[in-house]
Amino acid sequence: MRVDFHFGAQNRFRDSCFILQKHFFAGKQFLVYLSDPRALAHFDRLLWGFQPTAFVPHAMADAPQAAQAPIILCHQPAQLETAQQWLNQPWVFNLDNEIVPIQPQSQRILEVVSTEEQCRQHARQRWRHYQTQGYDLQAQELRSRSAVQTK
Repeated sequence: MRVDFHFGAQNRFRDSCFILQKHFFAGKQFLVYLSDPRALAHFDRLLWGFQPTAFVPHAMADAPQAAQAPIILCHQPAQLETAQQWLNQPWVFNLDNEIVPIQPQSQRILEVVSTEEQCRQHARQRWRHYQTQGYDLQAQELRSRSAVQTK
């Protein structure tokens, strides 16, 4: 499995919206994981309005339309297990400070790391975990939001 770390996000959630949008337009499906339901609800609202013309179709895992959404937002392990059955080999977008709590049936995990020291420390721990599991680790620096949009 491949894990991509995007380092240097000025605003982790906002930059994550641009990254999700880019990959969605490329035809990818996602399970987005964040264990804090309030923070996930904030991310949900941000996905609807992070730019005036943005449209990134998604649903919270417990929403009635979740089974038809290409991006499903989850905050519990059981939601991840259920949601991955609705998608065809989705990528996992981890917004949590910890490792995703289940082994997803995925080919790729994306991690976005802000410039804040605490976020970077959590990312180092996740990096070491993935490394011990033998995952293919990739790192790239996010220089600006425009770079996120064009990469």
